[in-house]
Amino acid sequence: MCQHKPTDNLTNFSTKGSLGQLMAQAKVYNQINAQLHLQLPDTLKDLELCLIKDKVATLMTSNSAVAFRAKQQINEIFTILQGVSSSQQINHVEIKVHTNK
Repeated sequence: MCQHKPTDNLTNFSTKGSLGQLMAQAKVYNQINAQLHLQLPDTLKDLELCLIKDKVATLMTSNSAVAFRAKQQINEIFTILQGVSSSQQINHVEIKVHTNK
């Protein structure tokens, strides 16, 4: 039988700690992704925003063809991201391919 750790009581969860900040950031990224998917062309729907750090937005995809097309249309993606992420300032966009090996 597998031994499980007892779970913490989440009724006392505070959003002021590090975990709360990460959850708030994830919520913002999910909202940006939802708006981004509404405006992206069908060929780029596989792109996902994964990080905004130092005014650089990093978008990930698991398909190298989508990454290639996205790099060809980087200015359009940059404009869309600036429009949907009004709370985050973005000066540069990076496209990366995520591979599971």
